[in-house]
Amino acid sequence: MRVTSLSVKGLFGVFDHEIPLNSSERVTIIHGPNGFGKTVILRMIAALAEGTTSTFEHIPFTEFCVTLDDGTARIIRRYAEESDSGKSRVRLESLARDSKGNTVILSPSLIQPEIPRSILNQVDRHVPILRLEGDTWLDSSDGRRYSLAEVLARFPKAGAAIPKKYRPRLYSEGSENLDVFFVETKRLDAESLFSDQVHFFPDDVLFSASRHVVGGQESPPMPPRVQQYSRDIVKRIRSVLTDYAKHSQESDRTFPERLVRFGRDGSITLPEREILSKMAELESQRRRLISLGLLDSESGLRDLTEDDVRGASAALTMYVNDIQGKLNVFDDIAQRIGSLMDIVNDRFKYKRIGIDREQGFVVRSDLNQPIQIEDLSSGEQHELVVLYELLFRSPKNGLILVDEPEISLHVAWQSRFLSDLIDILEVTDAYAVVATHSPTIIGERWDLAVELQGPTVTRGRNA
Repeated sequence: MRVTSLSVKGLFGVFDHEIPLNSSERVTIIHGPNGFGKTVILRMIAALAEGTTSTFEHIPFTEFCVTLDDGTARIIRRYAEESDSGKSRVRLESLARDSKGNTVILSPSLIQPEIPRSILNQVDRHVPILRLEGDTWLDSSDGRRYSLAEVLARFPKAGAAIPKKYRPRLYSEGSENLDVFFVETKRLDAESLFSDQVHFFPDDVLFSASRHVVGGQESPPMPPRVQQYSRDIVKRIRSVLTDYAKHSQESDRTFPERLVRFGRDGSITLPEREILSKMAELESQRRRLISLGLLDSESGLRDLTEDDVRGASAALTMYVNDIQGKLNVFDDIAQRIGSLMDIVNDRFKYKRIGIDREQGFVVRSDLNQPIQIEDLSSGEQHELVVLYELLFRSPKNGLILVDEPEISLHVAWQSRFLSDLIDILEVTDAYAVVATHSPTIIGERWDLAVELQGPTVTRGRNA
């Protein structure tokens, strides 16, 4: 399912926003002044897909609605109420609307039950940095307090300490079919294995938290995001090489038997010129894979003539088909790595980035001096991280949320972001909602933009 429109009412008690999504070019840009709710809307989409309550509990609004391409909708309503003890509390309703406009309440009451102190203490053992005070957690660095739902959103592993009946959770029928990935603004920090992003993509090869508590001991800090992704690409390449090796072994093992059957069955061989043409194409494809770090240089059949081919046309027909099948294993990752390298090396000045199957990202200056990946500038790291997330972590046919892509980017890079994004979405078959207040990001594509408006104030005439 794909999202076709979004709406939120009573956001911060002020704003009502309607956002239709652009389907033809896969990109919708939300823009407007600071404080109008651009980032919050992205967080609400992600929270609906994840099924977590913290965003909906924390942000004032009355109704949030996501309409899907089958004509149905998922709706969250928020009510601020006062409990019997006089304390304020939030009640959430999860609703579904079918294609005929009929609305059904799925979860009429999502009030979080009172949790025993003993359970909160167990949760606290898995929560670094923050300090438990009463039934909330305090961040002493800025004085902000976090509810249990917000803590679990940041540190999902802590949820294991909570019995099911005490877990705050938003259940919305059908929202589990929404594939969403959120490219947030804090994208250079190490990503936690227990972050909400991993819940969207459990198969991602990521690493443990920047700091987390296990058995009462705090782990050492983890490497920055660029280093994590450098390691991640190594594991992705190894996985593809394993598939390539299995395919090659099976193809080589069965080649004699298949060759005999090819002759017995009277299969049609390719013309000599077509075999030579295909072999040239395969060699070009192989050289591209070598340049991307996916294959080593291999010896092959070169400088063949039509006379050479004529004497072994059956074997060579099978040979080119087998080689094509082997190299096809790399199609997806090669397209993604190629797009990443092409864009990055077009942006970076006086240096080039490549990929080594053992080391991951390798950066060298124009004088061939090695540069550590973490020594790239903030702008270069932002560019690399965003592109990597768009190409390797975004779900195929899923919704990508990109918050303020302009951060740390030179205006020249900002002006090219949108065209790069559109090209990448073609590769991943995904679609995106981008939140920005940078006109440079939008460029000339205001046809893709939805401007968030302030409240309409109607003034009566004086008597």
